[in-house]
This record gives sequence, C-alpha cells and structure tokens, in this order.
Amino acid sequence: MDVLNSEVLAPYYQIEEEQCIKPANEFTQEVLDYYLVGEHVTGVALPWGNIEDKFRLRNGECTIVGGINSSGKSLACGQILLNAMEQGVNCLSISLEMSPKSQLARMWRQASLLLKPTIDFGLGFNAWARNKLYFFDKQGSVNLDMLLAVISYSRDMYGTQLILVDSLMTIGGIANDDYTAQKNVVCRLADACRDLDCHIILVCHARKSMSIRDKIDRFSIRGAGELTDRVDNVILLGRYYNDDPSEADAYMAISKARHWDMAECEFDLWLNLESLNLTTEHQLPRKIAMDDEELDR
Repeated sequence: MDVLNSEVLAPYYQIEEEQCIKPANEFTQEVLDYYLVGEHVTGVALPWGNIEDKFRLRNGECTIVGGINSSGKSLACGQILLNAMEQGVNCLSISLEMSPKSQLARMWRQASLLLKPTIDFGLGFNAWARNKLYFFDKQGSVNLDMLLAVISYSRDMYGTQLILVDSLMTIGGIANDDYTAQKNVVCRLADACRDLDCHIILVCHARKSMSIRDKIDRFSIRGAGELTDRVDNVILLGRYYNDDPSEADAYMAISKARHWDMAECEFDLWLNLESLNLTTEHQLPRKIAMDDEELDR
C-alpha cells in the first residue's frame, strides 16, 4: 500500500482537536513537573506492603498474571480485587473458569480471615461491595468482541476501573499453539485499557511442558515474548514444595514494569490455609476494613 497516497491519508485530515501529532513544547510543563515535583504515585496498590509504592496497577495499562496450575494466581487476584475495593476502586471479575458464587465464597473467606465466615459477615460484605464489585456471570468461553463489549459497558455503567480476565485461553476458543490469535487478544485488551482508561489483569497459564517444580520466568508463559512484550506489566507466581511449615509456600516476581523505575523484584509468600491469603514473611493476614456507613445503606 502506498502510504503517501492522498486517499490513504484522507481520513487523518480531521479537525485540529482530533490530531495526535503535537509539538514538543506542549509537554514542557508536564516534564518540568516530573523533574521538579516528582511523579505522583497513582493506581491500585498491591496487598503486599514490600512493594506498595514501587509498583501499582494504573489506569491505561495492562498486566499479565502468569504461573503454572495451582501456583496461586486466582488467590492473588482475589486479594488484589479486595485491596482495590478498599482503595475506592470499582472492580469487574470476568472469570470464565469459576462461577460468581465460588468466587464470592472465596472472597468472603479472604476478607474475614475465617475458614467459614459468619452469615452476618457475609451479608455485611455484600452490602459493602454492592456498588464496588461486579461479576460477569458466564463460564466456558466468550468471543473477544463480546468480552470487549462487556468491559466497555461495565466501565460506562458501573465505573469499573480494574478488570480481571481469567483466563486468556477461555477467550474465543483459542488453540494452545495459536500464538497469532493470542497476540491479537492481548493487543486488543491493551488497547482497551488505554481507550477506556482502565486496568485489565489478564491471567495466563505457563507452558504445559513445565514441571510444577520448575522456576518460572516471563518466557515460561504460553506464547512467551509474543504476549509479554505487548503488556505493560508481568507478575509471575510459582510454588515451593517443601515439608517445613516455616518455609515459604510460594513466590511472586514482578518481571516487567514498563513505566516504573524499578528493577525486577521477587519475594516469598506464605499461604494461610484458613483464609486463603498469601502474605509476606512478616505480614499477618489482614481483615478487610468495611466502612460502617456503607453497611447501613
């Protein structure tokens, strides 16, 4: 295609406000503020305090959470959603692998720190989460256009800023080895983050050839660089298998943080079997703080 052809370029001759090409001096004040004031830390803080101000989930960005089966991906994502709601962020969970009932039952457990939450707690939690937490009630598979429509509708109607999509392989019946289709999905989800000013967490599985004891890195994700290169952040979870209860059960690695001034970091996690919360070594599971005013509504 001749890109200099006037017919090709014609659609780009729009009114000035719609043009995206701007002179450098228009960004002078933003850059001055960056160096003189420092960039304001925005976004959803993760529930693990050792990285609270070093890395956040910001609107306009897309994050892959990856790992082998049973590595703690869904548990960690549940904690992230709970933490986001505490910070006043509305959330949408699109889990095509787990029903809303099962997700909510686990969140009650994580929020209450109890193996079997009380009825009063559960009712109070649902009242608190009434205008904060939303579920897409469909399991199995959904095509990409439908998924994007659901995300856009939820953003417009309910103000959801943090969207969990679990998982990549449940979108549109993508084959395990169809990396072109997987790349297209990730690219369009990343575009949606920017267009809708939201953050999407996309759960991805590790390659089937990996052993449960293999150390995971960003190249362990199915599709590897085809996928991780196209998102802003990559969070990985892996399991340790040992018989000593004092030793860590899992580890988390921030293996990519495109817009953050930080090196790759990794830290150990301990699983609290009663509450299903993952915590760092000196961090106790924390009960979710629910505003009494919210409960009375």
